[in-house]
Amino acid sequence: MTAKNVKLAIHNRPGSFSDRWIKYCSKHDIEYRIVNCYDTGIVNQLKDVTGLLWHWAHYEHAAQLAARQIISSVEKMGIKVFPDISTCWHFDDKVGQKYLLESIGAPLVPAHVFFDKDEAMKWIGNAEFPKVFKLRSGAGSYNVRLVQTEGEAKKLCHAAFGKGFVSVSGYFSDTRTKVGKIKNLSDFLAKLKRFPEAIAGVLRSRRLFPKERGYIYFQDFLPDNKFDTRITIIGDRAFGFLRYNRPNDFRASGSGAIVYNMNKVDEMCIKIAFQVAEDINAQSLAFDFIFDENRNPRIVEVSYCYQNKAVRDCPGYWDRKLNWHEGHIWPEDAIIEDLIRKL
Repeated sequence: MTAKNVKLAIHNRPGSFSDRWIKYCSKHDIEYRIVNCYDTGIVNQLKDVTGLLWHWAHYEHAAQLAARQIISSVEKMGIKVFPDISTCWHFDDKVGQKYLLESIGAPLVPAHVFFDKDEAMKWIGNAEFPKVFKLRSGAGSYNVRLVQTEGEAKKLCHAAFGKGFVSVSGYFSDTRTKVGKIKNLSDFLAKLKRFPEAIAGVLRSRRLFPKERGYIYFQDFLPDNKFDTRITIIGDRAFGFLRYNRPNDFRASGSGAIVYNMNKVDEMCIKIAFQVAEDINAQSLAFDFIFDENRNPRIVEVSYCYQNKAVRDCPGYWDRKLNWHEGHIWPEDAIIEDLIRKL
């Protein structure tokens, strides 16, 4: 794809979608320049561009402080942005997602959030357990636990309205799953090489991110789900796969146990994902589905960020009419092509 009168700005974050966006522009002779969206003069620097691509992450403290505000402001300039504000304002915010999905009548797993301790304790006293406790932020199933009893829930409530919770996982958190993802010596050496930088990043994030406190969030527990279904929408494309739970665990997120069996992807998950993305007016979203006791798909959570290789390894995608299109696609390429098409 080539494009005249298109001038893109790309925030370069090594290891993110920007790696392929830069390669794509160079390959297809698309005018672009590298920018730093955290620069105090970023608004003036973008006045002559037509589009901005910025793959910001939940673990970037600066992004949590300013990404939504910058993106909203840049859109006011008439510049097309990925992600736009409709796509990302609710990113890494399970509380925000609850209200958003409820407002459009999406079939989410019922969620309950309280900002008053007395109200929360009263609800806990009448609730049925188990329930799933979550913090507002966090990825890969960190900050998610199964609460088996009323007493355990009340203990969490005291902490939520007291000392709070550290929202950033430690590097050695979830060690069993991380070790399980090491398939060979090359994987091990790569992790070993990144170890000092990873430790420094965790320590920096733990210092900067405040504790989560002043609210408590529970989701209903839907039993008998051995996997979740991940549907990733990019424009008019739907990519799907299954993620099996961790060993002896109810959580699938972060397990790495991905199965690409298109015959096992429930068609209703695809239809719902397309509809919800359209209702939200989102450019791209990854949906996690599980099933209730009547085998109806329920949305656990959504995210505009996802693992690019997991989507790339899908053998194809469905369009809005559920026609199947064979072939591997990098999500970054699909995203930038959609943005250029709109420009």
